[in-house]
Amino acid sequence: MQAPASTLQQAKTIEETHGWRPMRLLAVYRLLVAVVVGVGFGSGVEPLAIAAGMPNLFIQGAVGYFLFALVALILALQLNTRFKAQVIFQAVGDITGLLVLIYSAGISDNALGPLLMVAVAGLATLVNTRLAAFFAALATVGLLGQQFLQQMQSGADSVGYTQLGMLGLGIFITALGGNLLARRARESQALAEQRGIDLANQEALNGYIVQRLQDGIIVIDGDSNVRLLNAAAWSQLGRPKHDAEPTLSDLHAQLGDMIRAWRKNPQIEPEVLAPVNNGPEVQPRLQPLGQGRGGALLIFLEDLSELRAQVQQAKLVSLGRLTASIAHEIRNPLSAMTHAAQLLEEGELSDGDKRLLQIIIKQGARLNGIIEDVLRLSRREQPNREIILLYEWLEEFVREAGLQENLRAVRLDISEVPDDITLPFDGNHLNQVMTNLVRNAVEHGGADGPVEVTITAGRDVSGRQWLEICDNGRGIPDDAAAHLFEPFFTTATTGTGLGLYLCSELCESNQARLTLREQEEGRGACFRITSSGALLS
Repeated sequence: MQAPASTLQQAKTIEETHGWRPMRLLAVYRLLVAVVVGVGFGSGVEPLAIAAGMPNLFIQGAVGYFLFALVALILALQLNTRFKAQVIFQAVGDITGLLVLIYSAGISDNALGPLLMVAVAGLATLVNTRLAAFFAALATVGLLGQQFLQQMQSGADSVGYTQLGMLGLGIFITALGGNLLARRARESQALAEQRGIDLANQEALNGYIVQRLQDGIIVIDGDSNVRLLNAAAWSQLGRPKHDAEPTLSDLHAQLGDMIRAWRKNPQIEPEVLAPVNNGPEVQPRLQPLGQGRGGALLIFLEDLSELRAQVQQAKLVSLGRLTASIAHEIRNPLSAMTHAAQLLEEGELSDGDKRLLQIIIKQGARLNGIIEDVLRLSRREQPNREIILLYEWLEEFVREAGLQENLRAVRLDISEVPDDITLPFDGNHLNQVMTNLVRNAVEHGGADGPVEVTITAGRDVSGRQWLEICDNGRGIPDDAAAHLFEPFFTTATTGTGLGLYLCSELCESNQARLTLREQEEGRGACFRITSSGALLS
């Protein structure tokens, strides 16, 4: 049965890939043997002395073998092609040269016989089994041929055939055994190299996956030296500058102190890390690697903004169910009360009764507005985030605002919004947030003239996109600013107190954050929407 072509090609590749170095070492060994044989014959010093029955032929054979060894070494070092041809060339040269030396030294003296065995065994490790057997057969036939020739010339007895037969058997055993061991060694080496390549590829793949994770990953050793830091962790820690091999404290001092305290007392729960350079709030999770808490440690950094967005969605679902029930219970009697008040208003009433009736109608309208805001909050669907090109979107928003009666008088300036700034946001949600903020500016702005709203955008040092809406009003008192985003908190008698809370909730569900910027002297209120900068599919 013939082996598949792919298997033969693979075996050939393995032989050539892992055979060059042994072949070159064998060429160096051959050159040393030629030098030692020549020195041993010429010096006459025991135990290197070699007695030759045919001195002239021995000298010629030794010189020829040395020159052949030198040529074979040069070819092996300089010519990196025709591996099999070079092996056959060396085998023929080795067998021929050593047979000449053995014959000239005297076939009955087998002192040089082991050199032939070593040469054939060494060459057999470089080729397949068939060629290895051929080399052994060639050497054995050569020895027997020399014995036959010497017997014909001198009439020697046939006892030498037994010794040569044993030597030939030894050549076959060493050649085939060495070939088998070498082949398995090459296959093992090739397998080990392939496993090394697979392991390196797996390591590269794992590194790529870790770097692409949304959660921050940090691995530190027992001395808190950072061994692994992915891009998400670096961004969550505020993109700190660090050396090539930083410690954990170099990246984040609070986290470094926290890990040192945890190693002393593992019962301590890691605290939330405060935002750095407009980064998110981060919750560390610790996982020891190996035995004991003093060794390597895996630190997960969870972005709380995303976690809060998920909690917010679950909270809104529950709120929606509750408010839907309350709305049905309140709107019907409220509608009846308002309608009755309007009917009473058509009758003849005293001025005092009319004022009381106006209070009922006004407060009824306010209560209806609260219900509408709560229903709008409860009915909000899952955000459909998309990449919004801000300048184009704001141009459309300004045009639509000019068509609304309550926003027509406000002056909207978007000249400080770069053309290339984008924001990952739900377009409908962004429209609700912007409309609410501009309406607040109309109601509370314009301290010394017409209402002006300046809209700016940009990116912070962490690469997060932001959008600011600033008015020219009186600003917000410090005592009110602390409760600005709480539900039902309002400083206006006609407000519901849900507008800014609704805006904050909409931003949270879009993985963004609505904050009141620090108020500057002579400027009104300034709100900033800061996005996470990521659009998750």
